[in-house]
Amino acid sequence: MDANLRHLVASNRGFFSRAEALKCGETDQTLATARREGVIIRLRRGMYASAQDYNAKDDAGKHLLHARAALAAQRGTVALTGPSAAALHGFALYEQDLTTVHLLRLDRGSSHRAAKINHHVVTQEIHEDLGIYDGIAAVNPARAVWEVASRSSLEGGVVTADSALHQDPALREVIEELQERFAYFPGSRRARLAIKLADPRAESPGESVTRVQFHRFDIPMPELQYRVFDSYGSLIGISDFCWEERRHLAEFDGKIKYQRLLRPNETVAECVIREKKREDAMRADLRGMTRFVWSEVMPRTASRTMLDLARALDQSYRLYVRGRTIIAS
Repeated sequence: MDANLRHLVASNRGFFSRAEALKCGETDQTLATARREGVIIRLRRGMYASAQDYNAKDDAGKHLLHARAALAAQRGTVALTGPSAAALHGFALYEQDLTTVHLLRLDRGSSHRAAKINHHVVTQEIHEDLGIYDGIAAVNPARAVWEVASRSSLEGGVVTADSALHQDPALREVIEELQERFAYFPGSRRARLAIKLADPRAESPGESVTRVQFHRFDIPMPELQYRVFDSYGSLIGISDFCWEERRHLAEFDGKIKYQRLLRPNETVAECVIREKKREDAMRADLRGMTRFVWSEVMPRTASRTMLDLARALDQSYRLYVRGRTIIAS
């Protein structure tokens, strides 16, 4: 990337417009060449970003670049809302269409969808819910969580609410105040349930989705991030889920989880082996163990997975609480 384009990207928080490029001496031909050679990518009409920087970002980071470009292209006064605002605040998102930017019209613009932007209208006083975050106008964190929860699946709402509360547990009180203001907001019943299920101890979207399946299939809610100690009081490990009255543990496995658990200079394979040893040590403390992966907690498979879990909970109770020995037939 030449000096002109590098300067534009650096000075505009990761993107630039065609008009800005032309002012810096670029032409439509040089921009077309840069796109063809994979140096820049087109975010939307007349808006570009460095392909290297864009491809290095995760889905939420890419979405925010599209959101910044969409904001810059607006003539009226707007702010990020819903999933776009949640991404700006750094909250996890699940089952969201990140190809669409959500804007709240603060002018007299109408509600509509166009050019990968969903324009939402203001139906009541909004100014107390707005702020400037990282230089961008957006609804505040609590409202962003509420909007995601009311417009998403229950799983999507719990994932974002868990993530928000994990960052700032004090947000729960503010979010619950919103429930009164938006008691008749479309999707408010689902949002209230999502907030009720939300737990700041959750550490990954996989854990959040799994807990929603516990709710759907009447599995008792477990303790989260349960610390298991041996008879000498030494910490054996921390389990995602624990039903202590059944002496049963459960964990959600996922690529992101192992990346998070990696120690300095440790490979993923070494991390998996270390985690397996930790699991074996917790099992040796006379506890049952269940592991979940994404494919097992999806709607089409969750019923079977939760049935298996219910049986495992009963078995752990018989083995480790009542002390009965089970002889395989």
